[in-house]
Amino acid sequence: MKATVNICDGCCCGRVNKHNMAVPVEDLKAAWRELDLTKHVNLRVTSCLGPCSRANVTLVNTEHGRTWLGGIASEDHYHSLLDWAQGVAQHGHDHALPDSLLALRFDPV
Repeated sequence: MKATVNICDGCCCGRVNKHNMAVPVEDLKAAWRELDLTKHVNLRVTSCLGPCSRANVTLVNTEHGRTWLGGIASEDHYHSLLDWAQGVAQHGHDHALPDSLLALRFDPV
């Protein structure tokens, strides 16, 4: 199974949240292509992922399961996603999400 990063780009949990900077989706897509990460990690931008109780929701799927992240809202988070995807490309699916992203983990209700 190829890892997938799903980013909400609409509805109440996505870019319209006025209290958090949204993930710069276009920049992320361009970096994904430039670093040739699409062979190893799919990047999907969707209008709604589900749990709208959190802002800027991202869902990371790997062969080990799903990880819901809420509040991906800084340049550090953006770079952490890229670094993680590069790690997957280099080391395979066992590359763990960094602590900076795991701190944003939540379980949807």
